[in-house]
Amino acid sequence: MLAPLLLAGASSASATAKGSLTVKTLDRSGRPAHAQVAVYNTRTNDFRYIESNKAVSLPDGSYELATSFVDDGGAGGIVGGHSVTVSGSTKTTFDARKGRPVNVSLSPKPGSGYDHRVSAYVCATDNSPATMGMSADAGALYVIPTSSRAYEVSYGTTYEPRSATGGDFWLASATHKGGVPSGVSATLKQSGLTTLKVSARSGPDSGQARFSFDNSADGDSCSMYPNSLQFERDLPDSFGVHVPAGQWNVGQESHDYIYGGFHKYAAGRTTSLTLGHAVWGPSGRLPNTWYHQLYFGNVNLFADPTLTAGGILAGGTLKLTHAGRTLYSKSYGPGGDVGGQPRIPGAGWYSLSQTGRRSLPSGSLSTSASLSLHFYADPGKNQQIRDYITRFRPEALNSRNQAAPGSTTTVDLGMQRSGTGDSTVRQLSDGVKSVHAWYTTDNGTTWHAATAKLSGGKWTTVVHNPAAGRVGLRSTVTDTHGDSSTTTVYNAYAVG
Repeated sequence: MLAPLLLAGASSASATAKGSLTVKTLDRSGRPAHAQVAVYNTRTNDFRYIESNKAVSLPDGSYELATSFVDDGGAGGIVGGHSVTVSGSTKTTFDARKGRPVNVSLSPKPGSGYDHRVSAYVCATDNSPATMGMSADAGALYVIPTSSRAYEVSYGTTYEPRSATGGDFWLASATHKGGVPSGVSATLKQSGLTTLKVSARSGPDSGQARFSFDNSADGDSCSMYPNSLQFERDLPDSFGVHVPAGQWNVGQESHDYIYGGFHKYAAGRTTSLTLGHAVWGPSGRLPNTWYHQLYFGNVNLFADPTLTAGGILAGGTLKLTHAGRTLYSKSYGPGGDVGGQPRIPGAGWYSLSQTGRRSLPSGSLSTSASLSLHFYADPGKNQQIRDYITRFRPEALNSRNQAAPGSTTTVDLGMQRSGTGDSTVRQLSDGVKSVHAWYTTDNGTTWHAATAKLSGGKWTTVVHNPAAGRVGLRSTVTDTHGDSSTTTVYNAYAVG
């Protein structure tokens, strides 16, 4: 299979068009082939895609072009880029017969049982949007060379296991600057890769999941394009991903979608990532005051412990009260914004409650959650409120987030108090005065008190599991200034 890349771009027509451009695209037999061509005016910054083999009206000027297309005769994929000056009726050609093979491999090779693919992307070195590329089976991709130093080519190789239930994934890449060479041939070393050992559990999400691994360009935007890996696996599953060292964003999408932002991984190192671990519960940044307004922060009621962004299926409610009066109230749908930065009347005690529910298949975990905050706020000062959010983490669960029937489960009670990241907003000092915990085995009809203990700087509690079913968790934390928070997650983990 061949997968051309089309980059998003804005198309704008010019009222001063004086000429036309026809871009011919020929396959490896010399016959016209259909393609889209990225066209960028280096003076006006106008960018558009045009159809090949057709005259298109354009203003006179200098243009950067890039294209990628599949050979109509089945002889592979073609990638190319070059510049052209439009003056009057202008024609230019991308001739696949001039294409040279892309031969990229990994050393040492992963072994048998893998599908080997290569990729190539031609980019303008001025970081214009005139970038096109594709991936193809090894031996089926060609790049048209150019000596112009206005272009470069980033290329890569992937090895993906043919088995749907096992095997590691491999990706390596490099960039050739100062033109596109007459043939891309490279053997890339495993020693330049970093390893992510992924254990993807089921429960908070289930079914077939799409995993994505995307690289940050680190100043070289062209190198970003071959550094992307996506594949599907049924939950739960475990696998290794070997990718070039650098900044990577990991995501998982099934019924719900989670991602973790960019993190740096070093060459030769192995990092373990557990995804979908119970509990998906409240996490994020606490509210803060800003010139007499209260900003609600970015609390995510269904944050995965590792990939803390996402949980987009949740809809719910948010309510702010003070002295018995509701200052702000809103219901929101899945993926919706809680909105608003209400003006608060004066220094005093406030209560903020947020509830959420996810629409998931029967038997799913972390289906509903809530966070209630009682805090003192001074609208005349730009500062974050005091309080804590409890992150529940049950120990010794299996890959389906199940505890053994009739067993006891130790639950870590993580006291989270993330700052705003804004140096103009003061984060006040705080300390924990008391922690109380409860659990339910009947979806909240009955709550059982569980002693919270502090040892080695970590709060934990012990749950007595039933013979079967699901366990919900609740914790109330009171700080040394009288602020308090209650965190609740229903169907936090399973027993079976």
